[in-house]
Formats: sequence, structure tokens, C-alpha cells
Amino acid sequence: MGLKNSPDNYGLISKNLHWILAVLLLLNFFLGFIMGDLERGPLRSSLFHFHKSMGILLLGLIILRLLWRVINTTPIHLSNNQLIKRISKFVHYSFYLILLIVTFSGWIYSTARAGPVDVFGLFYMPAIVEKNDVIGQIAKDIHIYSVYIFISFVIIHIFASIYHHFFLKDKTLKRMWY
Repeated sequence: MGLKNSPDNYGLISKNLHWILAVLLLLNFFLGFIMGDLERGPLRSSLFHFHKSMGILLLGLIILRLLWRVINTTPIHLSNNQLIKRISKFVHYSFYLILLIVTFSGWIYSTARAGPVDVFGLFYMPAIVEKNDVIGQIAKDIHIYSVYIFISFVIIHIFASIYHHFFLKDKTLKRMWY
């Protein structure tokens, strides 16, 4: 298996970026869902800090994955069905768009509420807006609703993978696995 994609398969870099992002996104979404229900205190504060740091890390990985997709070839679509090809393309582009919306709205929400974002205690991401409760609330709402939209795309993605693997019996799922 090569590092780069070929017309028939995804390369190691694409596979690693895909699965690392999947695991980290699920972890961060899980944290996002549970931390709001916790009582104020050190645990909740630590989880919020970790969630924000992970969000910035994910933003960097998403941008890296987008750049890799631009400079690298994409394996040919295995289906000859034009509708499936269009839906697949729409869902993949929507993934990137909604992930950028999720991460940037989270960053805006954090900076509107508290200023620059401390990333794992290593460095600060600058505030991209002034402290402002109204902007913070709008960004928070966008952040939350875009997460639900993203989850709906994840469900479509998982069902499409299952459909390809078990019903169409093609190699779509196998090409993204090791």
C-alpha cells in the first residue's frame, strides 16, 4: 500500500487522516454532549478546555485533509449510477463544509465568551471576534445545530458504506480500510 492514492485505492495518508479524524471527532462530539450536563467545577472546566483544544486540532486536521485531497488523486467511483455518484459527491463536500462550520463556530463561540483559545497548554489561538455575548450566543447555536447536521451526514455515510459492502458488493468500504 502506497502513501498516495491510486485510481483504484486510497493511500495510507488518506486512510490515516480519515480514521484519525473519525475517532477524534466522535470523541469530541461525545465530550460536547456530556460536558454541558456536568455541574460547574474542575472536571467540567477541564473537559471544556480539552474539547476546545481538540476542536482546534481537528480544524488543523480537516484543513490538512482538504489540502491532501486537492493535491492527490481520488480513486474512481465504483458505481456507474449517476445518482449515487452525485449523492456521494454531495455528502463528501457537505462533510467538509459542515466540519468547517462546526469548528469555526466553536472557535468564534469560545473567543466571543473568553478570548483566545488555549490549545493543550502549548499555545493560544487568537480571538477571531471581540468578546460579545450576542455573537457568542449566535455562534453557540450555529455550533450546536451544525453538529446535529453533521451527525445526520455521518449516519448517511455509514449506511452508504454498508449498502456498498453488503448490497452492491463492491470494494468501496474495503478501499478505505487497511
